[in-house]
Amino acid sequence: MPKLPSVYKRAGSPVYWGSVMVNGKRKQYALCENKAAAQRMLADIKAESKSRSKYGTSTWEAFKQRYLDWAQVNKSSQTAYRDKLAFAYLEKFRPIKTLDEIDLPFVEDFKIWLKKTSENLAAKYNPKKDKRPVGLIGNEAINRILQSLKVILRKGAEWDLLPELKLARIQKFKTPRGRVDFFTPQEVRALLNLAGDKAKEHGGYCPYKTATLLGTRAGLRRGEMIHLDWNDIDFNRKILTVQPKHGWTPKTNECRDIPLSADLLSYLRVLPHSPKCKRVMYDYYGDPLTLEGLSVKFAKFVKKAGLQGGLHKLRHTYASHLVQAGVDLYTVSKLLGHSSIKTTEIYAHLSPVTLAGAVEKLPKV
Repeated sequence: MPKLPSVYKRAGSPVYWGSVMVNGKRKQYALCENKAAAQRMLADIKAESKSRSKYGTSTWEAFKQRYLDWAQVNKSSQTAYRDKLAFAYLEKFRPIKTLDEIDLPFVEDFKIWLKKTSENLAAKYNPKKDKRPVGLIGNEAINRILQSLKVILRKGAEWDLLPELKLARIQKFKTPRGRVDFFTPQEVRALLNLAGDKAKEHGGYCPYKTATLLGTRAGLRRGEMIHLDWNDIDFNRKILTVQPKHGWTPKTNECRDIPLSADLLSYLRVLPHSPKCKRVMYDYYGDPLTLEGLSVKFAKFVKKAGLQGGLHKLRHTYASHLVQAGVDLYTVSKLLGHSSIKTTEIYAHLSPVTLAGAVEKLPKV
């Protein structure tokens, strides 16, 4: 027999009282004078509240399902995946039945658990012998999980399923901010030379050359590379357009036009089209490339060139070379499609206009 809920007496009241969480708010109910009957009445009220609708309950499972349905429609697939990951870690930390279990101490304890779990796994992990265990994550990954959780809980408050929590009090872990890593022009040339050799082995085509040029001469993200099709390239205007496709949207959900450099334009003019798809990038068989497949294979390609790095390093290279050439950060931000110029400021140290040089440009008085 299920345990009946607790009821209580108020001073001066002849009846028992009970409380129920409804849409994130606690409601008080006057019941009856008999305690057992009051408990049964409160159990019925709780059951009725939970059965009103799939999403109108205060259960954790219903809220989770509603949020994931919403995220699938309103967020990019990568961001929705991160939210799903946050749910998974949270449920590993502690089983949750109702939303009223979530408060600031709960989130703080979750943060501590993530850190300690990772440290314990790191102490036992031998990278030469063992497969990296799930849960062995660094401060940046923990911060991303916490950020996803904050967004999830704020949405719960927006839906009136949770009270407004002061989530800004949950501080992120500090992470070292090193200088951005990018390929030098000589290293880019080494990648292109190796891609040229690969192309000779495959009928004159190598997808890694396309990736190298789209990254270092147009600054495309890896998702933008594999979803680029020939309709996105205007050879007359010499413009490449990043725009949403069926089942995929750019990171900022916005279109952007990128002027084509002379070498990228020349390469695209003679690049053969795949008979199987409209994509600019495709594998040696003419089939569309997948995100993970391209990432893994390109990293191996870079290693064969005697270098280190992945696809995103190409985008860093594009931005770094522009800033080194004297292009201002605002323009670079627009070319990269950054939603905030603060993101672009990681390249500021590469600008030839130093702080001292800027001061020297003040007019004489």
